[in-house]
Amino acid sequence: MKNSFYLIIPAQQSNPTRLKQFEEKALQQWLNHFPVANLSLASRLLHDLIIDANTIEMDVQIRLDALEMLRPNVSMIEEYLRSKFIGTGYPKEDNEKKVFDVLIAIERQFTIGYWMVLKQLSQRQSSWFQGKTITLAIHRCIKGLSSVIASHFMMGNSVPDWVWIDLHSLYRLSTKLKKEAARVAESTEQHAKASSAEECYLQILLLSLADPTGLMQKEVGLVYRFIETIVTLLSLKNKPVSGQKNQCLVLTDEDSPPSFQLINKPNLDASALYIDFSRLSKAFEQKAKYINPIEARFSSMHVPGPQALPSAELLEYLEQRWSATSVQSAPIFSDRLNRYIAIGFEATHDLQSTLEGGASNCVEVLAQSASERLLSCEFEKSGAISVGSLLSFRKTDAPEHRRMLGIVNKIIVAKQYSISFGLQMLTQFSLAVTYYQLNGNDAEIQQKGLLYSLKEQNVEKSYLIVDTFLLKDDDILRMYMPHDNFPIILGNKKNIGLGYWQFECRRLAEKNRLEPEKKGYDFI
Repeated sequence: MKNSFYLIIPAQQSNPTRLKQFEEKALQQWLNHFPVANLSLASRLLHDLIIDANTIEMDVQIRLDALEMLRPNVSMIEEYLRSKFIGTGYPKEDNEKKVFDVLIAIERQFTIGYWMVLKQLSQRQSSWFQGKTITLAIHRCIKGLSSVIASHFMMGNSVPDWVWIDLHSLYRLSTKLKKEAARVAESTEQHAKASSAEECYLQILLLSLADPTGLMQKEVGLVYRFIETIVTLLSLKNKPVSGQKNQCLVLTDEDSPPSFQLINKPNLDASALYIDFSRLSKAFEQKAKYINPIEARFSSMHVPGPQALPSAELLEYLEQRWSATSVQSAPIFSDRLNRYIAIGFEATHDLQSTLEGGASNCVEVLAQSASERLLSCEFEKSGAISVGSLLSFRKTDAPEHRRMLGIVNKIIVAKQYSISFGLQMLTQFSLAVTYYQLNGNDAEIQQKGLLYSLKEQNVEKSYLIVDTFLLKDDDILRMYMPHDNFPIILGNKKNIGLGYWQFECRRLAEKNRLEPEKKGYDFI
């Protein structure tokens, strides 16, 4: 076994007294008093215990048994700490960063424990029982490093050096020992079944290929769990996959994630592996089996549905990433000029309402063009932006109401408060309007909307963006523009952003009021 540059084993001490607390009976007593009602305290106690265990010399079986006993609690703390930062946008607050640091420290130290077991076992002559234990240790190390990578994806941080090379090395060790297909039960999560080292390895490779910069933070965990249900449809090959247009390479001798080779050329690296997507692509021909039909990707409301299944929009996103199509933002910043941006529906509506001569109370933020597809901004407030945010922007010399609209589809965290982001464009110009529902319970209560038009196949269509999910197809509204008002009917409802819905709208003819019948001579 090579040494790991990430999973660094601390100096060991011989201490029989402290060793006793990690024997089964004593450790179970400690777990019986684990403060599950105070997970903040529980996180600190568990972290201290794991660090303590890693510094004490102990028999390999005692260490492995202790780690397996602690595993359910580690998973519980892991989910608790992740919940502290995946519910907010970027930039992250200082406290969220501290929580993330504690999470990574626990995940790393816990994986070091399994790494120590693996190192000890690999130095012995392997019996049948030891071989079974090695299989478990390799599986848990791959799972542990995968958790470290997934947590970094959730936080928007880059994966630390040496993690990928350690992951590749562990998989290669499993193949060398012919243990890559041996299945190991995972008892800490109800949804998880027994899995092999190869399946765990493919699971994190596929999550990386999903390009987490284009996912909402909560989607990273959902996609990771979804991959677990489809990972048996993937396989690793030692040579290019026949019939696969874009080859996906895993360079196992390099500290790097998998990537697509868009130009077919011979690869001279004998250590390279290729991911075979053939069976997965065929399975996705029947999409209905793999989507949650009642969930919209950016809905602010959670609709219960099949567990670990993505929405139709999210599955489409994953299909594009796994077929070598990268997240593309609109190339609208080729002039490399600065822009004023406003994030959110209310801010955009308020700024566009200045067309009527009013003064806006919203503060715009100055952003620089990081490339022809990305803007970069130094935010002062935390939680300002997320994948799925509605954003409007203008050139610095343009009036406030002349704004382009887009949905944030990519976020790259350069530093804590320095964020780069790309946009999926909606329109070059929109209009702030108000409306009330003619066939609803809230008649005469005016709501805000954003109206824009697009020409599609020589037919001009109008679209209304609202920030409520209560409207539905075939609802009739009276819409108020700056100098006109008229009834419209809604159709083709679509969830386009975080809590934002778009309708195609069609103007309805007004019913003429019947004039009273005239009597006598109308010319007199």
